[in-house]
Amino acid sequence: MNKILPISTEYITPFRSIEILTLINQKESRLVYVYNFEGIHFRFFDSILSLISFFEQGIEPEISFLTEQELDKFLEGFGLGDLSTELNLKLNYRYRDAGNYKQFGSVIFSNENRLSIEEATQLIREKLISEEFFVPQNWNLPKLHFYPYDSELDHDYHEFESWEETDEKASDSRDVKEFLEGIEKGF
Repeated sequence: MNKILPISTEYITPFRSIEILTLINQKESRLVYVYNFEGIHFRFFDSILSLISFFEQGIEPEISFLTEQELDKFLEGFGLGDLSTELNLKLNYRYRDAGNYKQFGSVIFSNENRLSIEEATQLIREKLISEEFFVPQNWNLPKLHFYPYDSELDHDYHEFESWEETDEKASDSRDVKEFLEGIEKGF
């Protein structure tokens, strides 16, 4: 059985709030979010991304309740290891051609080891040229040459921008840790 620890309650209006809770059992703990709509409808979110998706895009959560008693019963018995939302990591990068025109792209990797953005950034920076550049074909990533390539003016170097968590489906068959361990610093 989980212990429910309230972290904070953020009021949107006097009768609508977002409750941030920590669920704790003997082995694990997990931060969860509940949108309380006027005390008559409680929406459960297991990640901040799903909460944001609800408010920005209107994507309803899979789990909701009509009474606070139903919600509490659910939270007490919620299996912390059963969370369905596993966030993948998206690698954002760009190509800047000789005319300084930019082309943006990204690749999504599964993240079975739950590598944080900070860890992924540190690992990739070690393999970048001057902590910024790489040649995508050396790492089995798509090149971002959308316009005709002029070998006298253009080059192969792409720029690392960032990592971000996403619930989008992986677009690369490699896990992010496998990808980061398999790439080498290029010159």
